[in-house]
Amino acid sequence: MIEKSLDLIYNKKYLVIVPFMSKELLEAFNYTFKNVILMNNNLDDVDFMREFINRNNFKKLIFVDYQVEYVQLIDSLQKEPEMDFIFTKSLGSLTDRFIYDIFLQIRELAKKYEGTIGLLDRGLYETLKKKDKVKYLLLDVEKEENAKLEVEEKTVGLLNNQEDPKHSFYNELSAIKLLDDEIKAKIYNPSKTTKKFLRTFNVNYETVSNSNDLYDNKINLYINFAANNKTVFLKSMDKGIPCLIGNMEILDDYKCLKEMLVVKSDDSIDYIALKIKEALKNRDKILKEYLKFRKDYVKKSKESVEEFLGLREETKKSDNKDELLMTVVVPVYNTEKYLAKSLDSIINASVKDMEILVINDGSTDNSEKIILEYLEKYKDLIRYIKQENHGLGNVRNVGLKEAKGKYIASIDSDDTINIDFFTKALPYLEKDVDIVMCDWLTVTDDNKYETAAIDYVFNDINRYEGLLYTTIMPSTCNKIIKKSLYQDLAITYIEDKFEDLSTNPFIMLKAETIKYINKPYYEYYIRSNSINRTKPGFSMIDILKKVSERLEKYEDYLNVSKDKFKYYTYSWRIEDYIINQLYTVSDEFIDEYVNYIYKNLKDIVLDIFNNDLYKQRIESLHDQDLKNYIIKRNKAFEKGDLVKFIKKARKSDNYHKLTPPIIYYGD
Repeated sequence: MIEKSLDLIYNKKYLVIVPFMSKELLEAFNYTFKNVILMNNNLDDVDFMREFINRNNFKKLIFVDYQVEYVQLIDSLQKEPEMDFIFTKSLGSLTDRFIYDIFLQIRELAKKYEGTIGLLDRGLYETLKKKDKVKYLLLDVEKEENAKLEVEEKTVGLLNNQEDPKHSFYNELSAIKLLDDEIKAKIYNPSKTTKKFLRTFNVNYETVSNSNDLYDNKINLYINFAANNKTVFLKSMDKGIPCLIGNMEILDDYKCLKEMLVVKSDDSIDYIALKIKEALKNRDKILKEYLKFRKDYVKKSKESVEEFLGLREETKKSDNKDELLMTVVVPVYNTEKYLAKSLDSIINASVKDMEILVINDGSTDNSEKIILEYLEKYKDLIRYIKQENHGLGNVRNVGLKEAKGKYIASIDSDDTINIDFFTKALPYLEKDVDIVMCDWLTVTDDNKYETAAIDYVFNDINRYEGLLYTTIMPSTCNKIIKKSLYQDLAITYIEDKFEDLSTNPFIMLKAETIKYINKPYYEYYIRSNSINRTKPGFSMIDILKKVSERLEKYEDYLNVSKDKFKYYTYSWRIEDYIINQLYTVSDEFIDEYVNYIYKNLKDIVLDIFNNDLYKQRIESLHDQDLKNYIIKRNKAFEKGDLVKFIKKARKSDNYHKLTPPIIYYGD
C-alpha cells in the first residue's frame, strides 16, 4: 500500500485508487497491483488526493468501482493522465439497482476518458467483451508458504456475508445442523438475526472477533451465486483448508476440484451437508490437486494484470544480501589540500551500519599519507582501495562493485557534507526508499549560495519532474542511491568527463520513491582545477550520444514525455557546452570540432531543434535579435553550413548565445 503522505515523491507507471472495501479484497488489490492507495468518500480526502496526484508522477490512474468523489478528483487535476477503471462486482449482482447504477457510472467514465474497464467476473466479461473496452482480471493473494494447518476441533468456517441476502449464509448453517453434533459452525461477529437463527434451530457454533481467525477450520464455506470474490477461496485453500464455493468459474478447467468443491445449487441443504462430508473425507486429494491449480492461477493472474496495464511486470534481478546499510564512496585524486576536511565531515556525519570506501585513483601528491592516517584511526569505519589512475567514472564503477552497503553515497574528496545529512536520510533508508537527495551549498572563492535540487516551477505540478529537470540532476554527490537500481538496469558510469550524466538520469527514471530533503547538505566547492570547470571539448558530444543510446534502451522506464525529457536534458547542454564553445575555439580547431558534432550528434541536435518545447521557447523570445539569430543559425546547421555561419558571426563580432536560464525560463 502506498504511504498516504506528501513526504515522499513517487514516480510510478500507475496508481490504483480504491474505495473502502472488504479486508480480503483490499489485500488482494495491494498484493496484485502494489501501487494502491485508499481514498475515503469525503471532501478532505479529495483535496489530499488532488495534491498527492498533482505533485507526484503517475503515468496512469486506475479507479476501482465508483464513488462521486472520483469525478470531483478527476475534474480538479491539473493534468489529465491516462485513466482506466476496475469493477469488482459480478454479473449476478447487477440485479441490484444500486450496483447496476454504479456500473453505469463507471462505464460512462471509461467511455469519456477512453479507458479500459477491468472486470473480476468472467460472466460479466463474456457479456460485454464484444461491445465494451474490457479486460478480464484475476486478482491474486499472498500465499502462505508451506501452510499445513491442523485443527483439532471439527469447525466449519462461514466466509459469506451474513448481512447479504444473496449469500447462502443460513442455508450453510442449516446444512451444518444436519452433520454430526461434533461439527460446529465458526462465525465472525454474528448479528442479532444470526444469533436468533442459531438459538431457534439449536446450531452448534463458536464466534471469533478477528476475521483472520475465521479461516482456521477443518473446512470453510463460501457458497453463493452472486459474488465473485475469488480471494476468499484462495486464502482458505492456501492455508490448507478446503473451501466449498458456489458455481464461480474459477474451477471450470479443473474437473476434479470442481466435482469436490463446487456446489451447483444451494437449494438443498442435504446436498450441501453431503458436499461438506465428502470434502472432509477427500481433504488430502483436494489439496494435492489444488497445488496444480495454484501454479496455473499465479501465471494467469500475472498475465491478466500485465495485459490490463499494457506493460510487463519487471523482474528484479538483484536479490543479494548486503552486509551494511550504506557505503560512502570517496574518490581521491591529488586532493591533499582538502582531503582531511572532507573525511572529517563524513566521519562526523556517520550513522550506524555504514562504511567509508576511500578509492585512491593514482594520486601523486600526499593524499595516500592522509588516507593511511585516517585508516589507522578509524579501522572499523574506513576501507581503502588503491589503484592506478583511471578517472572518476572508473572510480565510481569500482565503488559500485566493491560497496557492501545497500545504499551508495558519493562524496568527492574536495567537497564536504553537513553533519545532519545521513542522520536526516536514515529513516527513509530504513523505509527502503530508492533515493534520498538534498540541495547543494555551492562555495566559491568569494561567495556561498544554495543550489536547489528541485525546480520549484514544477513543485505544484509534478515534483518528480522538478527533480528530473534541474541542471544539477545528474550529480551523484547529492544523492544516496539504492545499489539495486544500478544492478537492475545493469548500468555503469561512462569512463569520461560528465560521467554522471551518462548514468544518473536513468537511475532517476528507474527510481519509484524519492525523498527530497530541502536542505543544502552537500557542500560543493568550485575550484579552477575542478573536472567540471574544464572545457568540455569532445566529451559532452560523446556523453550526449551515449545518453541518447541509453534512452532508447531504457525507454520502458520513462513515465514522462520523451520529448520533454530530451528538451530539459539535451537542449541547454547542446547550447552551452557544445555550440557556444564555437565562438571561442581557434579557427584551426573549429572545422574538426564541427565535423565531430555532425558525425556523432547531428540527428540528436536536429531532433532538439524540431522539438515542440524548443520551438515554443524560441518563438516566445522577446529579444528579436536573439530570436532571429537562433533561427538562422539552426537553418545553417540543418543545411550543413554551421562552420561558415559561425565564422561569419565571429568575424563581425555579431553573435548571440542561448544560456541555460533562457532555455529553461525564457528571456
